[in-house]
Amino acid sequence: MDKTKRGIALFITLLIIASILSIVAVSFSYLEKVQRDASKVSAIIQGDILYKDTTEILRRIFPKGKADGKKLNMLYTLPLMISEPKSGLNINLKCEPLLRAVPIKWLDENFTKQIPQRFELAKKVLSSILEKFDIKEPNRLEELILSNITDIELEDREYSYRLDRAKGIVSKEQFYKILLEYRLQYDDDTVFKIAWDRYFVFVDVTEKALIDGAYVTPEVISIAFDIPLESVKDDWVERSSNIDEEKITLKKFLTENDMAENFDKKLFSDSGLNAMHCEERFAYRENFYSFSFDYSNERSLNFEFNGEI
Repeated sequence: MDKTKRGIALFITLLIIASILSIVAVSFSYLEKVQRDASKVSAIIQGDILYKDTTEILRRIFPKGKADGKKLNMLYTLPLMISEPKSGLNINLKCEPLLRAVPIKWLDENFTKQIPQRFELAKKVLSSILEKFDIKEPNRLEELILSNITDIELEDREYSYRLDRAKGIVSKEQFYKILLEYRLQYDDDTVFKIAWDRYFVFVDVTEKALIDGAYVTPEVISIAFDIPLESVKDDWVERSSNIDEEKITLKKFLTENDMAENFDKKLFSDSGLNAMHCEERFAYRENFYSFSFDYSNERSLNFEFNGEI
């Protein structure tokens, strides 16, 4: 009987020890999670500080209304890297032109009614894409895109996805949801093989926005001026191999090709624009994080903390 009691007591003791160990393990796990969360919050705060400092520097280098072609070319060609071993500071800033293609908002006739040639260019680019790539249902894809930008209603109601018409398509993520809707309806993944950002810009723009006349893509130039794409690439892309030189502008490019009369200042800027999309990576507590934002004429928009990388 005593042995039985001792066995039961030992069993209960082991259960208690196991329970305590389980509680300790959960506590440590929770503590680690709290520490990770705290580290992430601290990284977000650090990112916000760097974001404000970076945009302030950009305002000084690229003030409103004063685009410096050489500085823009240097920034786009060579990422800015800062490393200070003593403090552990490690920053990598990479920027690219923001308005290098046609704003997709130009597909809205209501938005472009004061300057109809903007809608005409956007429609021409979209039509060219639909003709060039082997899309199963090009008409349905066009209707779906336009229905999310304008007040066009589709004949059937199969499509469940609709954007807020007050804003339309203002991000690449929204546009890819439309492509996914089409993909599911017609079992056609061709739309995901198209480099859409070579043709359109998926940002919210004002009525004053222009396509960057120094960094417009060869694809847009080819379609807008009916020039073979390969010819544009040969003459346009390779013209600024020296980062210390100002990049050739579209206006000069057209002049050299006896097409100066085709340049429309209501569509393209005369020179490079102080409009860019930037991504900054930084080291913090042995981890690397990143954030991105848009910068245009001393205004920074669309800040997004991308988290640990």
